Amino acid sequence: MRAALRTRAASLAPARQWLSTRAATVTPAQLALEVRHRAEAIHKDVLAPLNERLMGPLERREFVQTVPLPFVLLLGNHSSGKSSFINHVLGRTVQQTGVAPTDDCFTVICPGTADADRDGPSFIGDPDFGFGPLRTFGPGLLNHVQLKVRSGLSVDNIMLIDSPGMIDSPQTASRAASFLSGTLAAQLDSPLSAESQQRALHTDRGYDFLGVTRWLAERADVVLLFFDPDKPGTTGETLECLTTSLSGVNHKLHIILNKVDRFEQIHDFARAYGSLCWNLAKVIPRKDLPRIYTMFLPGPAAVAAAGGGGAGAGASLLTEAAAGGGALSALAQPLRSLEGVRDEVFLE
Repeated sequence: MRAALRTRAASLAPARQWLSTRAATVTPAQLALEVRHRAEAIHKDVLAPLNERLMGPLERREFVQTVPLPFVLLLGNHSSGKSSFINHVLGRTVQQTGVAPTDDCFTVICPGTADADRDGPSFIGDPDFGFGPLRTFGPGLLNHVQLKVRSGLSVDNIMLIDSPGMIDSPQTASRAASFLSGTLAAQLDSPLSAESQQRALHTDRGYDFLGVTRWLAERADVVLLFFDPDKPGTTGETLECLTTSLSGVNHKLHIILNKVDRFEQIHDFARAYGSLCWNLAKVIPRKDLPRIYTMFLPGPAAVAAAGGGGAGAGASLLTEAAAGGGALSALAQPLRSLEGVRDEVFLE
């Protein structure tokens, strides 16, 4: 037995030496690609013929292409802070930010040695990235996907996928109202429901948005669903995404109430948090709601709370005292503890 173990360990020595040598000369992403190419070659040249000859248990199909790096999928309402969160995590400005919707594409952001951009057809057609199955969603999706390779990122061992901000159209608003009123089940029994739903999907986005998010969520390592104080769970498309695209992925779904530093009074925070819980309770079929991360990103308000000076006109965290003392708002002290929640989201 010991002799067999020594023989096995000796046979693995060249592979270990190759891994240690390559790890010192290439990036983790390049190393992952090389390992995958070697695994594919072993599967094609050794395992598949042996499996065919001996009627083995392996599936008789081509080696399954997978995404080369773990990735995080970010979903949420428009202006909920997804792009700002990405820029903060990566340590550089990659995505445009703004109050109005700034992007209508799924943006895949991955580390690299030099900055480069690729459009949807060339990116999805590249077998090295493993997103080829997205071609089945049609040209409408291909024109709304892009790849951004960026160098000098604070985190260089994962990919981030930013999604279009969810926003209500008349179709999604009516479907959400039907669901919340309990009439959606009756509509689904109609023989014309499937055709009308498919037509509504392509009218809203030009492609099956919920199907695409479902495909990405099933393969993502972590899914972050963002809400903001202005729309705490009231967007019908977001609620519909929870019931369809994100069903069954609860183990990797994290719900975030972002921008909590915008509240000036504690009762404002309580109303927004309660409204989010109320809306989630209508679409999550459990009596115990999942944890909701309440967090904010560093900004002028956070700097002021930390003692970095008085608040400016745009900082909602601080309020000037009537006597000119510059007292903190009712949320100043709780915000200090919420900085730790942001760190927990980074760790996830």
